[in-house]
This record gives sequence, C-alpha cells and structure tokens, in this order.
Amino acid sequence: MKDFSFRQINNLQLLVCEPLEQIGFKNAFSTRLGGVSPLPADALSLGNFSQDERENVIENRRRFLAALAAPDWTLVTAKQIHSADVRAVNDAEDARREPAPGDALMANFPGALLAVQTADCLPILIADERTGAFAAVHAGWRGTLAGIVARTVERMQQRYNSRLADLRAALGPAISAPVFEVGLPVLDEFRVKFSYAEELISDLQANGKGHLNLNLANIRQLTECGLCEERIYDSGFCTWLRNDLFFSYRRERGVEKAVGRLMGVIGREE
Repeated sequence: MKDFSFRQINNLQLLVCEPLEQIGFKNAFSTRLGGVSPLPADALSLGNFSQDERENVIENRRRFLAALAAPDWTLVTAKQIHSADVRAVNDAEDARREPAPGDALMANFPGALLAVQTADCLPILIADERTGAFAAVHAGWRGTLAGIVARTVERMQQRYNSRLADLRAALGPAISAPVFEVGLPVLDEFRVKFSYAEELISDLQANGKGHLNLNLANIRQLTECGLCEERIYDSGFCTWLRNDLFFSYRRERGVEKAVGRLMGVIGREE
C-alpha cells in the first residue's frame, strides 16, 4: 500500500491515494470510523438510508466532506444497480440532480465529488492528469463481468478526449480473493467472457465453487484497455478481513443488524 496513506482528521480515518492527490485530484476511501450511526456504534455509514436514520447518514456525510476540506462541494452519487452504465455529469447544476441509475460517474469540472458506495464491492477512481477529467466506478462481480471499468475508460476517451497514457486509477478496499467465494455459474460466466479467467480463480472445490479475485480482474481490464500497470494503484485492503476498519456485507449480513456503506470519492479544484 505504498501509494496510499491513512489520514486521521478529527475522529475520522480516511484512506487517500497519494499519486492522484499529487496530480491535483481530491480523493479518499472512507472507513467505518468516526460517525454517528449505531453500526454498532459511532460508525461512519455514508449510505444505506433504508437501514439507518436519514439524519445519521446526512451528519456522517457532513463530517466526511469537512474532513476532506470540501464542505461546500457537491457530493454526486448514483442509484447503483450492478450494471455497466456510465453517467456523465455535465456541470454543477447536473451534479445537484437526483441520483440516476448506473454504476460509474464521470465529469470534468471543479467543485464536485463523484462517489460510489460499497461494502465489499470494489471502488475504482480514475484521473486524467492532462484534461482534468475524472471518474468513480462501482465494480462488484456483476459490474466486473460486464466490463464497467473498461466501459468507463472508453467513455472518458470519447467524451473528454482522454489519452490512455494520461490516466491513473486507484483501487480501494474490497473483499479479497481468499474470502470471496462464488458459485460455479458465476465462475463459468467469467470463463466465457475472459481468456485469462483462470488467473482470477482460486481454491476450487469439488462442487465447482471457487474464489474470485475482483481486484486482479479489474486491473487486467485496465491494462487490456491500455493503461500502464505502474499507474494503477491497488490499496490491497480487504473489507472482510479488516472488518474493524471497513463495512463488509458478506461478513455482517448474517448478524441481525444493518450494514453501513463506505464511499470512494474523487474530484478536483479549479
């Protein structure tokens, strides 16, 4: 995790990708620490209004933006549906509209933070150091299978004239291969879609189940698009194994309590 650092701001602890910060992009991956949600206590849940008091999530988001020194920035979210749909956010007015269905956001104007919410799925932040364009991607196994991160890179090339040599990508905390077991039908879908699928699969069982490496799957998609591997930064944190720091839907859902949501965010100033 040499390219990432934890920042302790008030009671919040945030994970920041330093190479993205160094080229002018405000970015962070939240942890579960420093909020007001009872999950079980003092949790920084930044989403999941249906299982938490709305006032708690709003206060947590206020604290999060304050910690990022962006209290007046617009936080832009999506109605995530595990798709390969990418929404372009055109301007400040567009940023204030109600969230639309989709699993990636991209923009090229200052003062907005594009956000994806996760609790095991992989958050990916993409920055274009030449044009100033940026994107936030929500990649669960369905989105990964659908090629969401490759689709986002393609859309950035089309809309912002992004060049692959200028793009950098940061992979935040997500469930890791040692604990991410999926069934045979899922593995077979990956085998059909990707020639390198066996590189992503481990711990195969007699019943066909196995473990899937989401991080590697998305890194392979990015490199096959043409991104330089040295410009892809992987935090390496597992939400399941580090449940003390991050929310994990798979680990917590068996307990009769709500599961909070993390955020990965990216934006830029003038």
